[in-house]
Amino acid sequence: MPINTTANALQGATIPTNVGLLLKLMYATARNTPQAAGNLTTLFQNDPLPNHMGTSWNSTKIGTLQAYSAAQGVDVVQQQALTGTNVSVTPGEVVVQIILTRKALAQWTEDVAERAGVAIRNALDRKKDTDMGGLFSGFSRRIGAATAVFSMGHIGAGISRLAGGANTMGTAISAGQGTDVNDGPFFFVVRPESVHHLLRSVIGGPGAAAPTVGTTSPALASGGLGEEKARVGQARPLGEINGAIGYRNANLAKDASDDVSGFIGEKGALVYVPMSYDGLGGINKEVDESLRAFEQNWVEDYGFAELDDNKGLELLLDATPATS
Repeated sequence: MPINTTANALQGATIPTNVGLLLKLMYATARNTPQAAGNLTTLFQNDPLPNHMGTSWNSTKIGTLQAYSAAQGVDVVQQQALTGTNVSVTPGEVVVQIILTRKALAQWTEDVAERAGVAIRNALDRKKDTDMGGLFSGFSRRIGAATAVFSMGHIGAGISRLAGGANTMGTAISAGQGTDVNDGPFFFVVRPESVHHLLRSVIGGPGAAAPTVGTTSPALASGGLGEEKARVGQARPLGEINGAIGYRNANLAKDASDDVSGFIGEKGALVYVPMSYDGLGGINKEVDESLRAFEQNWVEDYGFAELDDNKGLELLLDATPATS
């Protein structure tokens, strides 16, 4: 199966000009299609690793320091070590590989090329969401439990623990001696099924009618969803709900019991580290002469890591598909 990988293999007589333009359109669409609100890499800290700067991204998280009262003229003996924890991310390759036959390309139109580009972008976004969402269960603190139905209380409890600095259950905290508090803004990410459970709990049970315009249910009056937001709350993003911006993401993986790990916290809890190619591009192309086809490899390099455990909580919730 001879493979031609020379620089001119995809130009001139090998690929007709119109086909080459369609491929360029596909690549441009894949590169320029914006990510949907709620894709995880848009929500957390982004810190690219520049080209020629090594294979790993590194950052140091400084530990919490405490301040103490001191009396005038009295020697202070409250020494404490300034500690740091290194966070290292080594990006790895992720590939979307497709085979395009000459015959198929000859039948393409511009809209087909654009749809193919969107499909490439979607494949990469799904992979990134699944990979990054896999970090949610690694936070040391959790709100919710297996089979827990998402409610306004989960959001409020998460924010109270993040903003109050009381991130460890059952630990006495003296004035000024707690953990670093978080000021927000806060957001949460859950699967669409959990969003449905939340809205149903706010508006009413199965089969309950939405509130009439001009009236407000007791749950809505408590400061959560507005009436219109409650009825059309499947939009993505969801807007602010009980003090946190809500996002739904169908790429979060469910377990065999339909439970899923979501997230509530701040942007700085996780970091996304893409490689910067400085214009080198992420497209590798080969011509398979015997197959009469073109192998296209769209390559991206990236990695993820937990950056600050104090800035995030796992939201463990039920995500059973809705029936009403």
